[in-house]
This record gives sequence, C-alpha cells and structure tokens, in this order.
Amino acid sequence: MTLPTLSLTLSPDATGIGVEYVLQAPSIPAGQAVCRLPIVIAGIPGAPLRTTDLHVVDDLGDLPLHEEDEPATPSFTYRRWCATRDTVGDVTVSYFAPVRVVDAATRNGPLFDLRAESGGVSGAGVTFLALPDTTHDYAITLRWTDRPGVTSHGEGDLELTGTAETLAYCYYMAGPMHRHPAESTGPFAMYWLTEPAFDVLAVATRIERIYRAMCDFFREPEPGHRVFIRKHPYPGNGGTALPRSFMFGWSAAQTPAPDDLADLLAHETAHNWPRLDGEHAATAWYTEGTAEYYSIVLSHRAGLIDDDAFLKLINERARAYYANPLQTLTNAEAGELFWKDQRAQRVPYGRGLFYLIDLNAKISSASGGGRSLDDLVLAVLDRQRDGEKVGVPEWLDLVAAELGETGRDDFAAMEAGRWMIPAPDALGPRFTREQTQEYVTELGFDLSSLETRTVTGLIPGSAAEEAGIREGDVILEAPAGSQVAKSAGEEITLTLQREDTTFPVSYAPCGDAVPSFRWKRV
Repeated sequence: MTLPTLSLTLSPDATGIGVEYVLQAPSIPAGQAVCRLPIVIAGIPGAPLRTTDLHVVDDLGDLPLHEEDEPATPSFTYRRWCATRDTVGDVTVSYFAPVRVVDAATRNGPLFDLRAESGGVSGAGVTFLALPDTTHDYAITLRWTDRPGVTSHGEGDLELTGTAETLAYCYYMAGPMHRHPAESTGPFAMYWLTEPAFDVLAVATRIERIYRAMCDFFREPEPGHRVFIRKHPYPGNGGTALPRSFMFGWSAAQTPAPDDLADLLAHETAHNWPRLDGEHAATAWYTEGTAEYYSIVLSHRAGLIDDDAFLKLINERARAYYANPLQTLTNAEAGELFWKDQRAQRVPYGRGLFYLIDLNAKISSASGGGRSLDDLVLAVLDRQRDGEKVGVPEWLDLVAAELGETGRDDFAAMEAGRWMIPAPDALGPRFTREQTQEYVTELGFDLSSLETRTVTGLIPGSAAEEAGIREGDVILEAPAGSQVAKSAGEEITLTLQREDTTFPVSYAPCGDAVPSFRWKRV
C-alpha cells in the first residue's frame, strides 16, 4: 500500500524555527482537526501559537480555521485548529514557532521546550510542531533550509516512515553545533551548542559504553542513539528521554560531576527500551523503575562500575526512597501531583526500583535461580516489537505465572503505596541489607517558593525557621526543587533578601526520623 506523504521543511534561526509541511490529500472534513499542539506538556509550555499565526491552504486557497482547547489531562493541555470546510487536495500548513525565553527564575523540568542557545536552537517537536491528529503512517521527508540540523533520527535531510508522533516525540538541534565523534562513524553521537564546563568527551565515551552494553542486553535490532546537551540559566541538571535519543541540561551555577552525569545518562539511555502501554500514572513505576534498575545493574554486570560504586548508587536510591514523605501515596495520587511537586516526581523512581529488586529476588528463589526479572522485561519487549500492546494487566499475568497470586498481591501493595522492603539478600549473596534511619526530606516551607522566589507556608518549628528563614523572605539563590527532593537530609544553602539585607542561610531540610534500609558487603 502506498503511504500518504508528509513533507516537512524547517527553517531555523536564533529566534525560532519556521515550519512548513504539506499533507498529501488528507480529505479533512469540516469541523475536524487540521493540526494540534500542546499548550502545555508536563508543565512545559508549547509554542504560543494562535489562529492568526497559522497559514493553511489547499487547492481552493486559504483554509479558515476554528481554534479550540481540548480538556486538560494531568500531563497535557492541547490546542487544536479545525477546518471550517472540507479540504480539497493537498494541505499546506506554515507558521513560525518562537523560542521560549528562560532565565534564572525558570522552573527546571522536562527538556521539551524550544530554546535559543549560542546562535542555535534546540527542543522537542512536541512543543513547536503543530501536527495532524492522526495515528496512521506517512512517508515522511524532512528538509532543512539555510543551516542543516540534526534530529533523534539522523543528521541533515531525512526520509522515514512513521506517524505524526514520530516527528513530535523527536529532538531537534540546529546552528553552530559541536559533535562527538567528529565524523559519523557509528550508531552513537553527541551534540552541543555551548562548550560544557565538564569533560564532554569523557562523558560521551562512558555513555557510549553503557549504550552498547544495553543494546546487547535488550537485543536492539537497529542500534542508533543521539544525545543532545544544552546549557540553561537556572539551577538544576537533568535529562529527558525520547525514542532513540535524550537531551540533558546543565547549569553553570551547578556544574555536574562526571560520575553524576554518567549515572543520569545511563538512566536516560535505559529509557530506549522498557515501557508499559497505558496512562502515565499507572505505568510510571515501570518506566522509571526499570530505567533505575537496569542503569545500575547493567553497568555493574558490564564491569563499568565496581561493587563499591554499585552499593553507592543503590544506597543513594534507598535513602531518597525511604525519606520521601510522599512515598505512601497511591500510584494514582502520585500521578496527579507528578508535574506539580518534585517530590511526587521521585515516587515512581524509588517505588519502581525496590519493587523490581524484590520481584527479581522472589522469581530467582521460586525458580531455583533459573529465572529472573530479565525474563519478564524481555518478554514484554519482544511482544511489543511484534505489535502487541502490553500494559499492567499483561504484566500481572507474567508475574503471576512466576509467583502465583503472591505476585499480584505484591503489586497491589506497591500500587497502594506500601513500602517495598526487599529481602536482606535481594541483591545477591555478596550483599546484605541492614536497617538504619533517615530523616524525611522537609524544606520547611512551600516547595513552590523555589519557583515564586518568595518564602510562603513557613512551618513553625521547622529546620528552616530555626535556621532563620522567615515568611516573605525573597529567595535570590537556591537549589532546584528536584535537588531538594533528592537531598535526603543533606545541607542546602539559600541566599535570601529581607528588606535591604542580603544573607545566606544553610540548613539540612529534615523532618521526622523514619526507618530506612541500606545494603553493604557481606
């Protein structure tokens, strides 16, 4: 069957990207969407397009549009533009998508937005490409004008087959880029516009090694992975994965250490493979939990980290998990808060990781060492590669086949927010678990104050109040909310202003002591 064509042309400059695409005879009836774009996705704004910004024509000439906003979900709010008459022949959509302006007060979040940097631009298509609301495949062509660019799918002009989401969930970068390796010699490449403050080549070498190890484990049939780096003006680092790629951001105010970067990049690289089909709130434990699990376990198996580094990563996760005051929320409750509270964002990471560690140990024990979590994760992946949808019900069937109804009960407990406490030997015979205690992470005032830059909701008697912080203090400098959410009692420093006085305050954001666990060598 001949596929309809979607021909996309991108014209980037330092202020945004000119977008034009031609749909081959889409036959869109009056009242149906010609295209749509998120107003906001995961708390990140899309390009601020309105009807007057779009120019749409078909064989009859200009096509008037009707604009409407779709009902919001926890992750998205979409705007769609509908045809006011039936379309005739090919449809051409054109507009200019401006970059998002960010500064030191911008909230750190998923790296989707289109931004300017060092004479170039970068971002994910989902925030600047107003695309058809369709699910069928197209024969896609992508052309760059003036300055060539790179995407998750390759460098320069491309031809590929996919849905409109293939273009949406894809990273784009254009401008005076740097590249590693200097020439295209294999399936892995890294790109950046601003020279990083860390050893980018050392990081690239390390992440390429873990990528190749993961390709071997997950039996990747078509290796290909691109890493995009961008600098941002606010505190906080982090990364966001999309198919066959991810982007990570760094801040001069908080230059990441190479080991921390390697840890982050291994996690994002693992996102190329394990996932479950279904709503984010119901499946985030798997998406983030498997990325945590395999970024650590496969690095250890491949000899990229030794036992000490392995334990350090596990115990950092354990400390953050047991000290997170929101870990007892249900999956659904945590999903509602996921894009609003950075402590809620950490819930599926720790919950998923320790559920999977516990599950792996139980499967190994029940099978006499003959089976493991690997068998289930690879079975899900194989079925998805064959075109099947595999969600939570199918996952539970796989677990029950290994453990019976006990497997379903364990999952229900995890889903309900019960603590996941793996057996002492769950990490293998060389390691054992011991009980300790941690202090619940408690900033002492509203976490949103780090974004509004004014202290609100100060808790009487908290460590923040005892350190001298007062309601209404202006926050000039502070760690990112994501850093506080993972701090697990480590000291933080804020620079505050009260009337005409500027002063620093350092304290450990600690609340009540809670039972916790860590692992050590036998």
